[in-house]
Amino acid sequence: MIRLPKADYYAPSSLKEACSIMAEHGEEAKVLGGGTDLLVACKLRNVNPALFVSLSSISELKGIHFHEGEYLKIGAMTSLHDLRCDSSITETYPALSQAAALVGTTQLQYMGTLGGNLCLNTRCIYYNQSERWRRSRDVCFKMGGQVCHVVPKGKRCYAVFSADTVPALIALDAEVKLVSSTEERWVPVSKLYTGDGKEPLALKSGDLVSEIRLPPPTKSQSSTYLKYRMREAIDFPMVGVAVRMDTSEDGVCIACRVALNAVDCGPIEVREAREILEGKAPTSDLIQEVAAEAEKRAHPVANTPGSTPAYRRKLAGILTHRALHLVAHRLGML
Repeated sequence: MIRLPKADYYAPSSLKEACSIMAEHGEEAKVLGGGTDLLVACKLRNVNPALFVSLSSISELKGIHFHEGEYLKIGAMTSLHDLRCDSSITETYPALSQAAALVGTTQLQYMGTLGGNLCLNTRCIYYNQSERWRRSRDVCFKMGGQVCHVVPKGKRCYAVFSADTVPALIALDAEVKLVSSTEERWVPVSKLYTGDGKEPLALKSGDLVSEIRLPPPTKSQSSTYLKYRMREAIDFPMVGVAVRMDTSEDGVCIACRVALNAVDCGPIEVREAREILEGKAPTSDLIQEVAAEAEKRAHPVANTPGSTPAYRRKLAGILTHRALHLVAHRLGML
């Protein structure tokens, strides 16, 4: 049995108290949401915090609130299962509901939180192993060394980003609220990530994710999230694609967002989709053009088991093609 390392545990009752604890202890503290990823990492000794700061007792970080015509507010400690089942999300923001439903198993969705999924660490077949297994190899970039076992001549960490809800939130133009003991600020979800496998989150020391806001949808909007994984029940994505499309009354695309997952060290927005589709009526040829651009933007490496980088890159284009066709068909455009 692999046991957790010894560490102190705090369960503050308010966000202000949590921020104060994080400011006092700095890098020694780790925020504990549902624990579905962090506790596993601690057992593998990938992470060794001196204390856990649990947010489970902070009621202001929980819940889904739809402000008609303004925005949808989701607390960072809202469970993935609640996202999956809430009618205001399944009907209005289907990509987010689908993404939440594809994270792990139902049991994990009851424990896992949206904030935790946003802050998911990057993964690698060499990093996500036991401490004993890693001793047989040189220390990699992600563990503080100077080598990448996946890209031997690489100068940085290439661990892959694989949080399912993130591309959906990017496609839906979501923003995240970051709070600390000294400030509060809003940033687009896309700006939350560095693109560096070693330090994937663009957070300042002491920052906590408190809530996520999504803008109200237009009258003619559709979104979806498609995911490919080795085992249908529980696995992290090998490729994920989120698509959102808005249309005018005359059948013209007025907004399109495409975001990729699990094909780089951070989520990737395929910005070419805007240039190709916006202001035009979607056609099969235009959709294929966007899919080709998605394939070009994907940069997977051999850091996941079960497939080659070339296969995952090709699949990024295929899933983008399928997702765009799906939303265009729902909107009556194809």
